[in-house]
Amino acid sequence: NNFTSVDTVTVEKETVIEEKLKDTNALESYVKGFAGVYHAWENTDREISKREKALEKYLPETLQLMDHGMITTDCPTAVEVESVDIWSVKDLTDTEYEVTYCVKQRISEGEQTTEQNNVYQIAVHRDENGKMLVVKNPTAYALPGKSSYEVKAKETDGSIDLKTQTQIEDFLNTFFKLYPQASAKELVYYVKDGVLPAIGKNYVYDGLAGKAYYMEGDQTKAEVYVKYLDQDLKITQVMQYKLTLEKGDNWKIVNVE
Repeated sequence: NNFTSVDTVTVEKETVIEEKLKDTNALESYVKGFAGVYHAWENTDREISKREKALEKYLPETLQLMDHGMITTDCPTAVEVESVDIWSVKDLTDTEYEVTYCVKQRISEGEQTTEQNNVYQIAVHRDENGKMLVVKNPTAYALPGKSSYEVKAKETDGSIDLKTQTQIEDFLNTFFKLYPQASAKELVYYVKDGVLPAIGKNYVYDGLAGKAYYMEGDQTKAEVYVKYLDQDLKITQVMQYKLTLEKGDNWKIVNVE
């Protein structure tokens, strides 16, 4: 049996999946408007009627009927919405979105006033013309608890010699003393490509509250807590910076994380 050798060529096709970034600004504004109406009320006939009328532009008739009677004249509380923060927007379908938001309410009952933060989820339908409708009533959602994650403070590890550490610290003391009121033009001598912008603050430098100097690959790093006396608020503020430094004619900050 004779065999003929045939050259073969393997062609690799690369598929690029593009993630489309959707503009949710209009959706978030719509939800904030809805939450500002839904989560606020007064217990008079006039205000109850006014609230229900305002909700007609957000809710389908089924939910309007479901929510009718939610607030009555014998309700002992009156509630104002102080703020609404959107936490997340999740696509459910091409036209329906799940929105999680936190609403801060001021609750008055007689002479007593309290504040509460509550988190809710709703579903919003948005058609091809951009018109929207709340299709799921606000449903209570959990406030996040405190994470058990421990932040490990970086420490000076000996990868930078003591002489260089002293140079870095002298540079940082000089820089952070000038930084609060330095102009962009003045910062050019200390900062590369504007990685730290001019802030124009009435701060007085009060030293480094914490510091660590180390090498990360071939980069010189400094993690510092900078203590400032705020002359306007009359408090002490501690700012945290992770800096990448380079030594040319002088030390310079080349990156901020």
